Formats: sequence, C-alpha cells, structure tokens
Amino acid sequence: MSPGGKAEGMARLRRAIAEIEAEAGRPSERPARRLPFARAFDAALGGGLADDALHEIAPARPADGAAAIGFALALAARFLSQRPASALVVGEGFAADESGALYGPGLAAHGLALSRLVFVRAPDAALAFWAIEEALKCGAPAVVVGEIWSLKGYSLAASRRLLLAARKGKVPALLILASAYGQAERLSSAAETRFEIAAASSATIPAAAGLDLPGPFACGARLIKARLPRAGPFVDAVDSPSKDGRSFERPIARPEGRASFDALWDGVRDQRSRPQAFDPGRVIHLEWRSQDMTFKDMTFGDMGVDDQAISLPLAAASGDRSRAAARRR
Repeated sequence: MSPGGKAEGMARLRRAIAEIEAEAGRPSERPARRLPFARAFDAALGGGLADDALHEIAPARPADGAAAIGFALALAARFLSQRPASALVVGEGFAADESGALYGPGLAAHGLALSRLVFVRAPDAALAFWAIEEALKCGAPAVVVGEIWSLKGYSLAASRRLLLAARKGKVPALLILASAYGQAERLSSAAETRFEIAAASSATIPAAAGLDLPGPFACGARLIKARLPRAGPFVDAVDSPSKDGRSFERPIARPEGRASFDALWDGVRDQRSRPQAFDPGRVIHLEWRSQDMTFKDMTFGDMGVDDQAISLPLAAASGDRSRAAARRR
C-alpha cells in the first residue's frame, strides 16, 4: 500500500473511532470499581479488574479452550457475587459446536446459579458482537460473557465499541477469543486487559472408596496486556497506543509510596515471592474455590517461595501486533 493509502486508511479509522465515542456519550460520573481476584495480578491491575471495561481471555493452545472458558466463568461468578443482577452469556454458534455446550450441573458446581444466567446463541460472530454491545450499553446485566470463534470482524474499532459500551453501562465484559490460541501477544485491540490461559492439573479429593475425585478447577494464567492510563502505584509499565495503531509499553515512575509497600514484605522468606508489576512472561497457577467465590493464588498460598508459578513454552511478549502481521512472520 502506498504512503497515501496508509494515511487515508488511518484517517478513516480515526473518524470511525470519533463517531463511536460520540455515540457512546459522556461517561458516568461514578468511578470504575475494581474487583480483586488474584494477589499475583491485583497489584499489576491497580487493585483488580475494572467493572466497566473489556477484558479479553485467550487459550494458550488449542486444547486449552475449556480452561479459558472456566477462567472466564469464574470471573463472572466473582462479579455476580457483587451484584444482584444476572449474567448474560453470549456464544457464537460455531464456538459452541466446536467446544461443546455448557453443562448445567457443572456451572452450578463452578459457583454459578442457573437462575442468574441468561444464554444467547448467535448464528455468527457479527450478531454475537451486536448482542454483547447492546447488553453492555443497557447496563442491566451484572456481567456479560462472550465466546467468539470467528475473529475476522474483531478489529480495533470493534473492540473500541465494546469498551465504550462497557463504560457507558458500567458493566464488565469478559470476551473469550476461542480461536486465538497462540495469538494473544499478537492481537491489537482496545481491551483493558488480556489474559492467556492454559489448562493445569487439579488437586484430587480423596474418596471413601475407589478412585479419588477431581478437585477444584485450576489453570495457568498469564497477564499479556494491561492498559491502565491511571495505573496503580505498583505498575511499572502499561500498554499505550502509538500513531500507527499498534501499542507499546511505556514506563511509569514508581511513587514514593512503593517503599512503604516493600516494607510490608520484610518477613517474606524469599524475595522472589513479592507481587510483581505487569510481567507478560509470568504464568501464575490459580485454583478456583467456588464455595468462597475466590481464586487461590498458588504462588502466594503459603506466603513463601515462588515455586508454584508454572512455565509454558511461550515467547516473550513483544507488544500488540495485528493478526495479519503475525501470519506474515
């Protein structure tokens, strides 16, 4: 494409974003609240997940799709525990055909009351995105969960629409990018956070007779992206947009209050177990406790060493890139 064509394309994109922002209207005066969910991530997220933002979840490998869904549903249960409304679960039809439909008793065991779940099955991704956006803008659900397989229409502008809808309705959006396995580092979107999820072995529950029973849901979670313009005091870098539509990490000076936080950890035996800022190479082993609606962060389970973090064969994060650029590599 010629330089003139690129400039014209960027101009169209800027106009589209301006129209979306104008349509979204002025944001509410209520500041976003953050929901803590795991100690290893909360510090890097300014206290937890914002309740008026778009959060993306991608599987690390094709076999990790169920783990990504389990992680998203656990977060949905966390948000449901804080609000009296119901959750809306929107699924693209092909995604359900590929991974299977959700199982009612399993959802209940996961901590999700079936009476508080509303399911929508969309015939294609475009209608699924429309349903998610409309639900976010109306502000009625406690949380909106979307599972999308076809990502051809999921552009920077499309994700911006979902983000602005979440801010307008003050409703969190959890978007499962079911076919983006291995692509979490290469996506370009307006989401506030992006997690890459891998399956992990669950602990077993001793049975009175026969084989032991499967234990709580567990997964490996890696924070790929944290777009926090008003970052918390322990965030060292955030993902910021550049002029060409990509993003990069820009450093943020640590405030003087960091020293007082470090003092709280003087009694920890291993210095490596301190919570770290945004670190895309760090995978944390999480175990979901549905009875308490909380994640047990295995890294900090005993306030000791950091030997519970698990490793995956993943490349170091290199910022957001488009899927087309990733395919050309």
